[in-house]
Amino acid sequence: MSYTLTVPIGFGREPKIIAALSVPISNGVIDFDCFAEDLERTANYGIEPAVLMDTYQINHCTLDQQVRGLEVTRDVMAGRPFTAGVYVEDELTGDAPEDMISAYRKKIEMLEGQYGASPIIFQTEGLKEADSGTVIRVYNGMAEASRGGLKAFELSPVFAPNGWMFPEDALVEILANDKWDGAKHSSLDPSKEWVLLQKIRKLGKRLYTGNDYDFASMIFNGSDALLGIATFIPDKFRELANALRDGDENAFFKLATQMEFLGRVAFQTPVPAYKHGASMVKKMRGWYPTDDLLPNNPFTRDGVHRKELKDALHYLGIETTSE
Repeated sequence: MSYTLTVPIGFGREPKIIAALSVPISNGVIDFDCFAEDLERTANYGIEPAVLMDTYQINHCTLDQQVRGLEVTRDVMAGRPFTAGVYVEDELTGDAPEDMISAYRKKIEMLEGQYGASPIIFQTEGLKEADSGTVIRVYNGMAEASRGGLKAFELSPVFAPNGWMFPEDALVEILANDKWDGAKHSSLDPSKEWVLLQKIRKLGKRLYTGNDYDFASMIFNGSDALLGIATFIPDKFRELANALRDGDENAFFKLATQMEFLGRVAFQTPVPAYKHGASMVKKMRGWYPTDDLLPNNPFTRDGVHRKELKDALHYLGIETTSE
């Protein structure tokens, strides 16, 4: 079988869709009862939830809130698959590669052993200026602690300060290790992602698009998906995946246009404020009691943006509350 892509893969396959879940906030803290309902709702649509991601406000929540989120997710999922972020910025004891490997290994072992999660590796700011050899060494070192199925994460700094693009072909070399399932790519650059998709498919691994603007195009090209926008509309992502699988061109391209429009509205600059947009949408859909953020998260949207999101939901045929 050839993995060279000169045309999109297109119809006839069911893409793997993972939604990076947001967190409902009540009285300044995470409402874990509501979070549990959101987990079950997402899983019931056949969409795998991902927790402790950027959408979870991982860099604004406490370690206790991270642990509680894992406990709730483990209990709700009850053996069903879920992904969890490996975020170590607050747990590094030094700047050396060995310190990074140690922190990552500890977190990977905890997520897999105690919670049954599939880890996805957040980048650390400490490797932002590192050379290719150092990056590969750290990722190979952390992978030794895993049972397999790891996901790498290439995150543009427009999303978070710890994000960076991997040195040339370092990511491809890392993914050649059997411990890796694939990688999530969040550059918001479909041309760059197309090139990476071809390289990763040659390894027989998955590329999960993180492009919240052009995700339907990338899914049609052959990517799978791990997206923040998927937590806004998990029901529509199920419809999109079914349309691709079933070869329903009219349904797929109509949904693609409508869903990508919502993505462009939700991920306007400043991009990190999309997390507030997620809460706004879920409140409008009757899923959240409030659209608040964690108190120390400065990236907010205003009432004008709320109206834009409501209009984009109506364009998708989604009813909203009167507020």
